[in-house]
Amino acid sequence: MCTIICTVRTVLWYVMSIAGTLLILIALFTNTWLEGQLSINNLSSGAQGIMNTVTDIGNNLASGDLANAGLKQVGLFIDCKPITTNAFFENECIPNVETIKTLFTDLDDTKYPHAWRGAVICFVFGLGLMVLTDLFALLTVCCRRCICCSVFTICGSIQSFASILFTLGLIAYPAGWGNDLVKNQYCAGDSNAFVLGDKCTIGMAFWIAVAGTVCTVLASSLAIWAYQSTRSSKCEQAKDEGEHCICLV
Repeated sequence: MCTIICTVRTVLWYVMSIAGTLLILIALFTNTWLEGQLSINNLSSGAQGIMNTVTDIGNNLASGDLANAGLKQVGLFIDCKPITTNAFFENECIPNVETIKTLFTDLDDTKYPHAWRGAVICFVFGLGLMVLTDLFALLTVCCRRCICCSVFTICGSIQSFASILFTLGLIAYPAGWGNDLVKNQYCAGDSNAFVLGDKCTIGMAFWIAVAGTVCTVLASSLAIWAYQSTRSSKCEQAKDEGEHCICLV
């Protein structure tokens, strides 16, 4: 029979791990990574640019947001359909499946910035690793060692790698601001790599991704601390006394 151990440190690690995962997940499915305004550049960037502009205006008018009818928002995925009913959070959107399929088959930089492709890979791969550690974290309540080392150590190492991937994604995204598509469609021709200019601003979703990255870094740091709490003298004493459910502060 396994011994269930729950401490404040392990709970804090669980919460931080889940918070990092959820924040990155929300950021990926939010279309407010970058916010710009309608300009003459939108009408002179070809048929696709005009179509995207008309669609953005139509979505703003349909939602009753007349004051921001000229506001142009874009997420990590350019073709992301806003959820208008039963949305879990504000500005939630679902990427077009066909667009995702061609994201890494049609490597045309004029349709999607290469830097943003790299950001997508980093965030998706890192998110997958975080989901994996969240599942392993559920096992640590009862099973805290795996063959040669602790589950906490394994999860902490994986979370460290995930935080590196998220950081690379956060760096890759502004590197794509100098792309002609982003520059003309959202920043009125006034942006360069890592420099937005005066015509567009960083949206809330980017800062949510930053918060998720910080939570992931903290979770990776707390993993060892959490493991040590399950090996404390009080914990060992409780196990020697035959307790199978141990809760410690």
